[in-house]
Amino acid sequence: MKDTSLKIISFVPILVFFAVYKGTGDLILGTAVLVFGVLITTALEFMLKRSISRMQIFMVAAVLIFGIPTVLLRDPSFIKWKVTAVNLILALLIFITQYVLKKNPLGYLFGQELKLPQECWKFLASCFMFFFIFAAILNVIIAFYLPTLFGISEQEAESWWVDYKTFGNGILNILFAIICVLWMVLKNPQLLSELKK
Repeated sequence: MKDTSLKIISFVPILVFFAVYKGTGDLILGTAVLVFGVLITTALEFMLKRSISRMQIFMVAAVLIFGIPTVLLRDPSFIKWKVTAVNLILALLIFITQYVLKKNPLGYLFGQELKLPQECWKFLASCFMFFFIFAAILNVIIAFYLPTLFGISEQEAESWWVDYKTFGNGILNILFAIICVLWMVLKNPQLLSELKK
């Protein structure tokens, strides 16, 4: 129950960021709220668990690295690069782990809960590596090129990016994961029994 509460709490800063931006149209203020909120939720996680998950550390670092310059320099382009940077780091981690260290990162993370053949883990890791690269490029297009591509104002383009950052990127990740699982099950029907466990 505590872990579920922490996962819900970890989404609060993003939702507050979204609400503040939509209410004010001020990305700098929204980013300041996001930075503050992420620090608070991280402190809460530490108080409740006496530890901080690696994923939370990674996300806090990303928010601070891109959020603080956004606020201090009053330049929203910094925070717009965060989604791209995170996706590229994830792609690079998969590449190094799978192709340099010859270990499968997804099998290592989820192999205890889901017993799949190594070929499936390798396929999934490769798919996610290319997906993260695609998502990084897509974020750059949405963050910086919408006015040129669609002839909309900078403010409208920024609003679209906030929508994408808050909801679109996560939805895209979930849809891609579902597509990968469906493709694997179609190619390997015997995996269905493993996924049901």
